[in-house]
Amino acid sequence: MQVFLVSFRIIFPILFYMAVGLLVRRTKLLSDEAFTQINRLVFRVFLPIKLFLEIYESDFSSTFQPGLITFGLVSVLIIYAGTWWIVSRFEKDRRNAPTMIQTIYRSNYVLFGMSIAESMYPDTNISVISVMAAFIVPLFNILAVILFEVYRGGEKLSVRHLLKGIAKNSLVIGSVLGLLTHGLHIELPEMVAEPLADLGAIATPLAILCVGATLSFGALQKYRRELFWVTFGRLVLVPAVFVGIAVLLGVKGVELAALFLIYAAPTANSSYPMAKELGGNGELAGLGIAVNNVVCLFTLFLWIALLKYFALC
Repeated sequence: MQVFLVSFRIIFPILFYMAVGLLVRRTKLLSDEAFTQINRLVFRVFLPIKLFLEIYESDFSSTFQPGLITFGLVSVLIIYAGTWWIVSRFEKDRRNAPTMIQTIYRSNYVLFGMSIAESMYPDTNISVISVMAAFIVPLFNILAVILFEVYRGGEKLSVRHLLKGIAKNSLVIGSVLGLLTHGLHIELPEMVAEPLADLGAIATPLAILCVGATLSFGALQKYRRELFWVTFGRLVLVPAVFVGIAVLLGVKGVELAALFLIYAAPTANSSYPMAKELGGNGELAGLGIAVNNVVCLFTLFLWIALLKYFALC
């Protein structure tokens, strides 16, 4: 029973923020356009700052684990390639296919992963998760740009457009700046670091609040088949396969949590603007994010309870 109580305590803040967002929208305190603008602000300003600080403050000397990071990167590439191969066999719509692939392979590692890790290990150094994010998040974004460019322009890629999309991505910029600042041993003055930390702290609650506010199930029937498979793939199949492999290889504790959160977190919220901007199905992308965020409240609860029951995390 204690395992389930701990798991629920981890998930509850996410549920609470989403409920507040839904309530704000239902009471028309803010318009849909306002939430769109807030969401854009979160992902262009607050989340990059949060990611920058997580990397900047990471102790690479004690938590940099090449083997673990390599496993994480290779597994993401396998998920990406495998999902692309499978989806392309069954989904011929050139707007739906890349949207579904992205919804499955790309997890919300920074937003959900870090907040859940902090709840799972309140008194433990989780820098290994921040260090992992420094490599995983840029990879997610680079792969997304390649994916949509291939489907939008056929097999012939526009290298200039591809590089431009990667360079302009705010999460990639935050990651690169964090790595450069850390690598060059640049120390931020306290008068700068403190307000940056305050801005970064806004990211998690505000972004999840926006997710709750933008939930819309009007098109669920229209995309019920696609939504079932992207949700099952993202929240059940991917974690079952790759967490299982990691456990068999002897990974456990915070290291296993770092991998688990790559595989079991819901689809990244930034998948929606990425899909809409690069020619994907924006409606399907938004619904996929919404359904994933709701269903993950139950799947994460069960996965965490299972891992804790077997003393793996």
